[in-house]
Amino acid sequence: MSKKILIIAGIAILLTLIFGVFVLLQINNLRKPQVSSLEAQAKAIQNQIQQIDSEYRQKMNEITDKQKQNNCIESKDVEMIKTLTGEKQTEKQWSIVSMEGICGDLFNQNEALAKERSYKTSQLQTQMDLLTARTASDREKAMTAIRTFMVKPDLELVYTGTRHPSNFNVGVVVNRDEGGYTMEGFSGWERRVEVYQQTEYINDRCEVYEYEVDVRNNQIVEIHVRYPDGLAGMSSGKCTSYGSMEVPLKTKDEIEKVAFAYLSRDLEHTKFLIRSDIKPEYLPSKTIAKNPAMNEWRWEDKSYKLPEGLTSDPFPYPMIRIIISSGGKLVYYLNTTELFN
Repeated sequence: MSKKILIIAGIAILLTLIFGVFVLLQINNLRKPQVSSLEAQAKAIQNQIQQIDSEYRQKMNEITDKQKQNNCIESKDVEMIKTLTGEKQTEKQWSIVSMEGICGDLFNQNEALAKERSYKTSQLQTQMDLLTARTASDREKAMTAIRTFMVKPDLELVYTGTRHPSNFNVGVVVNRDEGGYTMEGFSGWERRVEVYQQTEYINDRCEVYEYEVDVRNNQIVEIHVRYPDGLAGMSSGKCTSYGSMEVPLKTKDEIEKVAFAYLSRDLEHTKFLIRSDIKPEYLPSKTIAKNPAMNEWRWEDKSYKLPEGLTSDPFPYPMIRIIISSGGKLVYYLNTTELFN
């Protein structure tokens, strides 16, 4: 009798195990379509954004052509300053010369189209962000990392989306010609960053810092200077109180201390710097200048090799870059060392 009970119990345990394995397989099968479904939805939304942008750009270009024909606008040389290098450059820009009659109508039409395009694409981008965003608690960790790095515990940040890193891409070159090459992504090398903008202006040009944070580990990958979303530029007097990034001038020693102070705030992800085989390279924007507008320090691991057949763009090796202005202000930061892992 006891033997019969043992046999029945054994069969029951075996059936339970089989059922458990079956349930796990079913759960995995359910998860896979969900992931691919999210990817398909994100791709569909991205295609819609590109289509809307293309359609509105064409309409706005047609209106611009009419503005040219009716002498409503003219091309002028405008002197600009590159934030990254501090160099002055002259660019051709279209400037309004008349708002009378048809010129005013054409201007208003273009403005209306620009607002429509912005509204439609922003609505779709919001949907995209909801699909790709991490949880609020995860994003809070990323913002904490930014505030720690900038030594600003009260820094106000706005999450603007999740995307590929601006300056990291690993894949396979599938087409090469005189004009460049086309690269396709490779499984296992996809990287995503969350993008945050701070709300406080940083200079008299009304620019802000934008941050890219690796979603895998909350490491700050890149910091750059840009105009805030939806703002191409501000009137010259609005941000005067924020001061210039280039003056008052600092000595090279003072600027170097600023650069290395930033690097010391993320020791977990800047261990790269203590390697004896990697030496820093100092790259001033002008070699003969006593106070160059921009001062860059760069570390590259040129011993690193990607798996055969893969290419990294735009930089071939893991690197850390930091650029400080002549006024001792952070202009640019890039750390791709963890992205190569």
